[in-house]
This record gives sequence, structure tokens and C-alpha cells, in this order.
Amino acid sequence: MANRLANPFAFEPGKSALAALHPLAKLGFLLAATSVAMQSHVGVLLGLFTVGFLFLIRVPRVAGGALFSILVLVAFAALVRGALPGDGRLFDAATLPDSGVYALRLFTVYVYSRLFYATTRVSEIGDWMTAGIRAIHRPFRGRAKAKKSEPGILGDPGMLFSLVLLFLPRIFDTYQRIREAGEVRGIMLSGRNLRRSLVMLEQLIVGSMVQAWRTAVAMEVRGYSPRRSIRLSAFAGRDWGLLGLATALLFLKMI
Repeated sequence: MANRLANPFAFEPGKSALAALHPLAKLGFLLAATSVAMQSHVGVLLGLFTVGFLFLIRVPRVAGGALFSILVLVAFAALVRGALPGDGRLFDAATLPDSGVYALRLFTVYVYSRLFYATTRVSEIGDWMTAGIRAIHRPFRGRAKAKKSEPGILGDPGMLFSLVLLFLPRIFDTYQRIREAGEVRGIMLSGRNLRRSLVMLEQLIVGSMVQAWRTAVAMEVRGYSPRRSIRLSAFAGRDWGLLGLATALLFLKMI
């Protein structure tokens, strides 16, 4: 009994050309696109949203239900922000156009964030983070030669970052499995039944703890060490082109 609601945090590159781009180039473009989306005028915003949405619909399992839920959420946030003028009135129709633009800004940020998460492995960003920290600490390594103990996972911030972000898609998948198991047994999750909802929540917490324990065991069995070797991908021409486009977007925001 498959649920068509797409995991908004899952890595699903499919046939998207974005999956082949360098993760740092995509991260730089994400920061530029979201910054421009929140501050540019409406024409640039509409163009940015259109391009992002056209790429998004090519990502596998982009469920309409998920997009509709996000759209309702951002519309509500925009309405609350714009419909309260702050002078004692509860509603002012003149604020609706600005609220609509604000909702489009939030939805554009979601579109590009979803594109980044769906086409980028979390481990790639984590590896670059650890490599950067090691490069910063390298000049001071000679002073710490006497300390030969294992630094612990805090000495590998990239791995810690990856594990934190991987928790999101895994807890979503755990929820999907619990929901489907309940439906097979004739147990429908409903907000009207508090006891049943609490039981489902309990199962979700237990399942998440079991998943975390399995991850820890798997890392230990494979001999994980904070001093692990890291292989970093090199920048290609298309990656520099994407960074150039990100720079152009930032320049466009300034004019």
C-alpha cells in the first residue's frame, strides 16, 4: 500500500542534470536564489519561480499533495503577516497583494530548497565541511602531537552534520511505514482520536530510536573513525558556470 506523498527530504536525482553538479556550486546558487527571491521585485521573482518550478516537476515523485500542503502553509503565513495592519483593525484588503507576493517568495524558497535536497547527497556537503575544518586546524596540528587519542565524532563535523540531516528523511520514512502498517490492520490515523494518535506518536519515537541505534551499530561495525579518509570531487566547467550565475543573481539584486 504505497503512499504517493513524496518524502520532501529524500535524495531522488533521477534523470535530473542537477545531480551531476558540484554540491558546493549548488549550495552557492541556493543561497543566491533564496536571497534574491526574498528581496527582488515581482518580475525577477516570477522568472526565478518559473525556472525553479520547471526543474522541480522533473524530479521523481513530486506529489501534488505535498506541493499543495506547502502552498497552503506559505499562503497562511503570508496572510497572517499582511492582513494585520497593526492599527487595531483585524483585516485590510489593501494588504492582500503584498501578502500574495510574500507567499510567492516563500514558495520560491521552498522550490529551490527542495531541488537542492533532492539532487544533492548530504554526505557530499558533510565531506566538504570536514575537509574545511581539517584545513583550518592543519597549522595547529603540530602543537597537538602529544594528544594521540581519538578525537570523537565532534572531530568530524561533516559526519555529524550528515547524520543530523539524514534524520529528517529517515523519520519521514518511519512515519510512512507505521502509517501503512496501521492501515493494513484497519487503524486509520485521525485527529479525532487522540488515543490512537498518541499510540502512533509513540511508535514513531520508538522507531526513530531504533533507527538511530542501528546507524550507530553500522558505523561501529564498519570501523568508523573521525580520521577517515575523504575523497572530494573537483569543480568542472558547468560548476563554475553555476557559480557565475549565482553571482549574477546577487548583482541583479543590488541594482
